[in-house]
Amino acid sequence: MNIDNVNSNWIMAQQATDKGAKAVEDAQNFADELKRASENVAKPKTKAANAAGEMTPEQKAYDKKLREACQGFEAMFLNIMYKEMRNTVPENSLFGDSNADKILQDMRDTEMVNQMAKAGGVGLADVLYKQLTLEDKAKADWTQRVENMSPKDKVVRT
Repeated sequence: MNIDNVNSNWIMAQQATDKGAKAVEDAQNFADELKRASENVAKPKTKAANAAGEMTPEQKAYDKKLREACQGFEAMFLNIMYKEMRNTVPENSLFGDSNADKILQDMRDTEMVNQMAKAGGVGLADVLYKQLTLEDKAKADWTQRVENMSPKDKVVRT
């Protein structure tokens, strides 16, 4: 089919070219975003403490967020565990449980496991926190070592 000396094959080729350019642009944007993300991951989250050995305000804020995240993970784990334990208990066959009873029971369990996690829970949050802070300290130590190396000792990674 021809429309004013432009055939449908040319239109389809033009659309494919436009889509190709868009795909190349999207791929480049993705590569840039991936590079930024990998640079952020490579940076250690904790920095060396000041001369007095005290934590900086950034370190304190990060430490607090990390602890809260670990407690949240433990609460989520305990909540799943409680739900699965409740599934093993048969329902009351005489009166049954209404939907409202199930919702209230679920809300009560959620609040209970949140309070358990804040109070220490089963210790999962503490283990996670210790492991993650050790990893951050190791990254900070490694970064410090690399920064203190002479240029001839540094290995260039490609």
